[in-house]
Amino acid sequence: MSRIDAEQLPPLPGVAVISIIAPEKVEAVLGEFSHILRLSFADVDFLSKKISSRSAKKFQGAFTRDQAMVVKSFVETLPSDIATIVVHCEGGFSRSCAIAVALNKLYGYEVDQKQLADANPSVVKTMLEVGLKMGGK
Repeated sequence: MSRIDAEQLPPLPGVAVISIIAPEKVEAVLGEFSHILRLSFADVDFLSKKISSRSAKKFQGAFTRDQAMVVKSFVETLPSDIATIVVHCEGGFSRSCAIAVALNKLYGYEVDQKQLADANPSVVKTMLEVGLKMGGK
């Protein structure tokens, strides 16, 4: 989901939010959800063999194993009445999709695979490595 769409989402019962911004951006203005995880990392695929100079400058702000562990902990400690996790980033195409792909694979959350085609492979891989190594829910 894009930031614009997430900022228009009313607080809903049974919904948690993972909010992802780029390091240079300000936090998204979200409704008063009871469970929000805020992350900041650059949209860079450090696994790509074709790294542009622009992307190379973002490596320092890339998604980390520590952030993957924070996501894992957030998801695994959500109360049982939370049935949906909304994940957003700026455009809703790469970083948020990557987290959604990983949550689907690790925990079985329903996703629309057609919407996730541009998921950042580095984020997916990091999430799955941490999730599988540490054991899923």
